Amino acid sequence: MVGEGRVALTPQACARLVDAGASVFVQAQAGIHSGYDDKEYEQHGAGVVTTAADLYASAELIVKVKQPLAEDLSQLKAHHTVFSYLHLAADVELVDALCRTGLRAIPFESVADDAGHLPLLAPMSQVAGRIAVLRGASLLFRNRGGRGILLGGIDGAESGSVVVLGAGVAGSHAVDAAVSLGAQVDVLELNQDKLNNLHHRYPGIGVHLSDEDTVSRLCQQADLVVGAVLLAGRRAPVVLRENVVKAMMPGSVIVDIAIDQGGCVEGIRQTDGEEICYTRHGVIHSAVPNMPAAVARTATQSLSSAILPYVIALATGKASELDELARLDAATAIAQGAITDPVLAQEAER
Repeated sequence: MVGEGRVALTPQACARLVDAGASVFVQAQAGIHSGYDDKEYEQHGAGVVTTAADLYASAELIVKVKQPLAEDLSQLKAHHTVFSYLHLAADVELVDALCRTGLRAIPFESVADDAGHLPLLAPMSQVAGRIAVLRGASLLFRNRGGRGILLGGIDGAESGSVVVLGAGVAGSHAVDAAVSLGAQVDVLELNQDKLNNLHHRYPGIGVHLSDEDTVSRLCQQADLVVGAVLLAGRRAPVVLRENVVKAMMPGSVIVDIAIDQGGCVEGIRQTDGEEICYTRHGVIHSAVPNMPAAVARTATQSLSSAILPYVIALATGKASELDELARLDAATAIAQGAITDPVLAQEAER
């Protein structure tokens, strides 16, 4: 994927797997953009293989950061288990391809704890929420096509206005970043408890139960809109309609974190590390699905730490007191040619 620099496991995590009795293989140069070279992996007990084909031939458990690409699909077989971010609800073609292969697919983003939280999605959501505000702040610069706004303001000048759609993990971290910069912040969310928690942490922000009229009113006045809406396992609902985008101020910015699940902005299309943004209706749009790859080392370290207990459970068949195996079974989306996740099955029929 363009701009991707993360790797799923650090050398230190590989050493933990080797200590647990697993054989670990890493594709050559896989960690180079996260600051981990092949020698470091070898020093921690991993075998470095030259090509992806060699890797797929050597391993049964495939641990990736993002979903398989076309070149990966040709190497995947029925005996493989793929453990990665998959975002299948927004990619029916990938669902069909994985079903045809007959393998087991477990999305990171579907692994839930006893409270219903998503511990493997959270690390990248935290990163994406913060990057969304920083990226939006830079796109507001006049030389980037923006309104010429310094988001935090200075003495004698007004602060920029940020609207965050969604108060989950990504949205909360976007709020934190925007407040830290000194912006005026409004948050829209359907869950009153989430709004109350955010308002308790940041008394100066505006919190609003989300409805169409409030979204329209606040977004038309915003310098930056961050889309951070999540429905676990489903396509993101469209919250920001195109007629509202058309009414936004010229040079304002939208950063849609929800693009992995189809996007929460009507008509938005994916951008990437080479084309970070585009302008439509006078408004700058940015929708990079692998946004945390911009800080590959930070993202790799956080992700590796979160997934390691689950990778050990998959590789050894042994769970800790967290009962990772039961959680992985519940999170399995595809197995033996069939969709096993009822939510994904509903989405696939849409």
